[in-house]
This record gives sequence, structure tokens and C-alpha cells, in this order.
Amino acid sequence: MRTNGWQKVFKFTLVQHIKTKSFIVGNIITCVIVAALCVLTNVLPAVMGDKDSGLGGIVGNDENSLENFDAVYIYDDSKILAEDDTAELEALIPEKITVSQKSLEELVKELETSENVRAAVQITAALGEDNTVVGYNVKSYYSSAAKGETVDMLNSIIEELINRRVLLNVGVAPEDYASTQVTISTSRIEAGSKEWNFIQSAMNYFVPIVVSLLLFILIFSYGQIVAQSIATEKTSRVMELLLTSVRPLAVVIGKVLAMCIVSFGQFMLIGIVGSVSFLLSSPFGWLGDAIKIANDPEIQQAIQNASQEFGGIQTSEMQIAEAVNDLAAGFSPLNILLIIVIFLLGFMLFSLIAALVGASVSRMEDLQQAMGPYSILGVLGMYLAYFPVIFNIDSLDTGAATTNPVQIFSYFFPLSSPFALPSAIMLGTLNTWQSILGVVVLAAAVVLVAVIVSKVYEAIILHNGNRIKFGDILKMAVRK
Repeated sequence: MRTNGWQKVFKFTLVQHIKTKSFIVGNIITCVIVAALCVLTNVLPAVMGDKDSGLGGIVGNDENSLENFDAVYIYDDSKILAEDDTAELEALIPEKITVSQKSLEELVKELETSENVRAAVQITAALGEDNTVVGYNVKSYYSSAAKGETVDMLNSIIEELINRRVLLNVGVAPEDYASTQVTISTSRIEAGSKEWNFIQSAMNYFVPIVVSLLLFILIFSYGQIVAQSIATEKTSRVMELLLTSVRPLAVVIGKVLAMCIVSFGQFMLIGIVGSVSFLLSSPFGWLGDAIKIANDPEIQQAIQNASQEFGGIQTSEMQIAEAVNDLAAGFSPLNILLIIVIFLLGFMLFSLIAALVGASVSRMEDLQQAMGPYSILGVLGMYLAYFPVIFNIDSLDTGAATTNPVQIFSYFFPLSSPFALPSAIMLGTLNTWQSILGVVVLAAAVVLVAVIVSKVYEAIILHNGNRIKFGDILKMAVRK
């Protein structure tokens, strides 16, 4: 048979690759980086996030607390703030609200060189054409010792005080002020579209981009290794010795399958390390709270009742929990199997093309130029999976699931489907039968490329003249 001996090539290529120091060290470094990124992604939002709200929640004991101010100077040129407002501000920042006899310009110059944590806040009225007040401007100047985030907190407090004073001045009773503070969220959703919260929209926007880039790096880079390996053996005359015991087609099959196993193993290793790192750090990060909410029916019911009572507004933790549940639902046994099959088929597709490229050169110096068409095909497939998602950014604002025609095309086009299908399956963008159809189309493309390889590989592997161009290879396939 034309493929006799592929097992020997497979075993030799697999062992030679995984025992090299560069492969071992590279995997260790990659796993450490992935683990660190997963832990930081999980923990940092919880460590840096502000879980409190309202005026009282802004004043804390951390390094960004307003209590760190040595002095805050208020220049209320608009005269909007009343004594009650100033008193509340002084209560939040005890003994720090100060009146200066200097002009604002003089004080700002002092702040330029001050080593103390100080700020000067100017409040001015914005006037309309008829000199009526149409708004207010709050501008804060602060010394280099103060933190920008702390000054933002100060501005938020003053903004809320101004809003309250405006309502009180037009006759709103103080006891009714709280009822005027409502949040209004608007969205547009086409009838029949799946509805997402913001976290779900973000995941459906960013996950396809990240997954397509990751798969492109793995599939495309290992395909280049296949081409380089075949070209090296051909130009060093090792191929001629190898062909005395195995058929040419067996060489390419053995090498492609070996590198397929290596790349899949590395992909699984990175995935396991990332998942374990993320889960181990979850009790200390935002995922811990999300999982707790997702698994507690009482908390879910309480939040649902609260969201109905307050106009459908949901907490970010609940949104995260819903997104986590949706993503977890995408990892059914069938979906996992489909993703694995897609990865293997995608790798075989690009590796078979790379093998032809590697066999077409007679000198290593020609390999880089010969890889041009292969690179174009890979980048084209990746961009078809990556770029259409960018046009779905409206879903972050509307809350409606969005899939454009080019994105749908990328799920069934063989060059892009290895990069686009896995995320679509994980996120539930495609149903089971659509996913299977995408896999079938990809498998058919692999079979077609394998037939082309079987026709022309044996003819070009022993060619030692000028480099065979990609178009010439296609012509050879047609003639045969």
C-alpha cells in the first residue's frame, strides 16, 4: 500500500519533537504564563473592585480614600450648594473642607509644587442663550500627591450633591429625593433574537476573538513546523534514505499525525493548566461569588424578585452567574467531542497543505518564499473567523444576540471553520445540527486536500530543481 510505514515515521517524529529541550522549556514557560494570567484575571477584579455604593460607600480606609486629603478647597461660583450640602460634605471628609482667601489661580499654582494631598474644586453654572442655568461644571485641580481616582470620588460626591440640591430647589421634598434616583436602561431587541445581559454580550463578543487567535497560533505554527521538517529532510538528503524503507505518502501522513498529536496535547495542557489555575483562585476572585449565586436557588429567587421590583435592573454578580451558566452549558460531552474533532481536522487541513509546500522546495532558503501562499490561506481563514465578530459590537449596547452573514459564512468555509466553529459551539451560536454540518464540510475539505496530496506528493518530493510554485502544484493535481 502507498501508506505502508507511516507508523514508523509517526513514532520517530513524535519522540524526536517532545524530547527536545526547547519543547519542554517552552511548555513550562507557557504554562506558567497562562496560570499567572488566569489567576490575575480572576483575582484582580475582586481585589480592585469597589463593592460599596452611595455616598457613604465612597469613603473607605484604602489608599484611595477621601480621608487621605489634607485639604479640599471649594470655589462655588454658581452658588448652588447650600449650607446643608457643605455640612454633609464636611461630614464625609471631617475637618478637610477649607475656605481659602486666595484666588483659584493662586491656589492652583501652589498645588503644582505642593507635597500634600490637596484639591481645589470649582463649580460654575452653564448658561443658555437667555442666561438661564442649563447645567453645572465641576472642575477639580489636585496636587501630584493626590490620586486621580480619589479626585474622581470627590467629583462624584459633589455631582450628587448638586443633583439633589437642584431637585430640592424646584420643590421636591427631602424625604422624596431618594425616590427620584432611578436608573433607566434602554435597549432594542429584534423580535425572535436571543436576549443577553451585558456580561453575556461581552463574552459572545470577546470569546470568538480570543479562541480564533489561539487556535490560529496552534494550528498555523505547527503546520509550519511540518513544512520545515519535510523541507529539512529533503534538502539534507535524509528523505532519499527514508524513502528506501517507506513510501513518500507514508512520510507526510506520519509527520502530520505526529504533529497533530503534539499540538493537541499542548492545547489540552494549556487548557488544563488555565482551568485549574482559574478554579483554584476562584474562592478569592469574582468567579467565586458568581458560582455561589449561580448554585443558590434562594439567592437567585431573591435577586429575581428584586430585579422585577426595580424595573428589571440586575446586579453584576447575577449577570456574571448567568454568563457562567450559559458558557458551562456549552461544554456538553457532544460539544466537547465536536470541538476536538474540529481542532484535529483543522490541523490536518493546514498541515497537509504545509507538507506540500515543504516538499516543493529544494533549498531551505526557498522555504520562506514558498510559505507565502500557505500564510495567506491561514491569515485569510483567521480573519474570516475574527473580523466579522467586530461588527457585532452593537450587541454590547442593545443586549440582543447578533450574528452577521459573514460570520455565518465563516462557520462553514473550510479555511475559517477550524478557527470559528469552536467558539460558536461553546457559546451556543449554532445548534447541534448546524455544528455537525460545519464539521462534515470541514471533513470533506480535508479528504479533498488529502486526495490532492496523494496525487502530487510523490512526484514533487524527489524534485531537486527550481522551486515548484503553488499554482504548478494545483495543475499537477488536475492532470493526475
